Amino acid sequence: MKPKERAVLVVIVVAIAVALRWGFAAEAVQNNPLRADAGQYAQYAHNLVEHGVFSFATAVPPAPDSFRSPGYPAFLAVCKWLGGESWLQWTWTLQVLLGALTVLLVQRLARCFLPFWASLVASTITALSPHLVVAPVYVLTECLTTFLLVLGLWCFAVARQSSSSWRIAAALPLGLAVLCNEILAFVPIVLAFAELRGSGAAREAVAGRSKTAVIALGLVALMPLGLWTARNQSTNLAHRGSERVTASISHGSYPGMVYENPRLRGFPYHEDPLQPWFGSSWGNLFDVLQERAGAEPLRYLSWYLIEKPVWLWGWSLVQGVDVYVYAVGNSPYDTQPVMRASYFAMRWLHWPLMILAAVAAVGLAWNPGRRFGIVPCALGLVVVCGTLAYLPVIPEPRYLQPFRPLLFVLTAASLHVLVGRCLPMLRRPAAAAVTLPGRALEVNG
Repeated sequence: MKPKERAVLVVIVVAIAVALRWGFAAEAVQNNPLRADAGQYAQYAHNLVEHGVFSFATAVPPAPDSFRSPGYPAFLAVCKWLGGESWLQWTWTLQVLLGALTVLLVQRLARCFLPFWASLVASTITALSPHLVVAPVYVLTECLTTFLLVLGLWCFAVARQSSSSWRIAAALPLGLAVLCNEILAFVPIVLAFAELRGSGAAREAVAGRSKTAVIALGLVALMPLGLWTARNQSTNLAHRGSERVTASISHGSYPGMVYENPRLRGFPYHEDPLQPWFGSSWGNLFDVLQERAGAEPLRYLSWYLIEKPVWLWGWSLVQGVDVYVYAVGNSPYDTQPVMRASYFAMRWLHWPLMILAAVAAVGLAWNPGRRFGIVPCALGLVVVCGTLAYLPVIPEPRYLQPFRPLLFVLTAASLHVLVGRCLPMLRRPAAAAVTLPGRALEVNG
């Protein structure tokens, strides 16, 4: 296939991504788009623009806090500064564009180590994924964080094929992604580790100056988080991020996400008499968890080691409606035949795709021989570490949203390996039938 023909196919996939996301954003209706977490992010943006203070407080003047990560509120503040009263429309528009650019970046990232057809498969699945299609309409971190993470990983992959200056280019979006979601602080460390653990030629490639560049990648990417941490330590804050962390761990500790009443599945902490005391401090959290896990050790072991990973990689959101974080009206997935068909196709393919991705992720993360190269090994490590990082909290598939494009790249990698192994097996009998017709007839006779 000629380069121009390949470029046309990529443009078609990106155009489909834009059409799906723009169509959903234009048709779907949210009665209250600034509820719950979205409302807090909007209040942060308001206080940044009006008062220059990072805070979700409604009082004036607002007291500074660090309850949420600063990256996404800063993005919303820019939208408010640019759009004024129409800032919400600006947010949706920019997030649609970021979602479409993510599809393009997925194709380029996959192309760094996969053939063109496999990279096109990865980008096509990313374009069609309902979870990613609906993300731009929510005032939540996932759309921006996904774009920044994939951009950083693509720059990292390019750095493997060109100059070490690309590692610094990768550090910038990765550092911003960490500011959107501080749990992603492990990503620069994992990337540096993937390069430094290489063997043979890979290890020689990171010797000397290149090795210094690898370490610089991690340091530069974590520098924004370091500055944010320094601000938090030197400021008298009304609320800290640790409060949210302990509360989130307590909320995710209920096996099956049920306390007693099945009707409250997904929100068991609403009826637990020990909440919110349970999640108010590390000491309280440890005491209650120790007592409950000690009473049912096998149940809690199964919940954390088996059920939670399956839930995280599942389809339906735990605290949402199907793929919707907040319920929407007039969804094109209900009213438009083409979008409805894409929805059912992706839902039917969900677990086959996830199984292929899981096999690739675990295989590449383990990959003691490093036969597949540093970039796919790094992607496998990022996905595995990301899954482990979210095991303590609610096993919400929404939390794995930034890693979803990487799952699709790993799915394409598994398909590439399968096709590479199956094609020779299919060609062999055909070749035997052509070259040995007499013997075949003799056996049949």
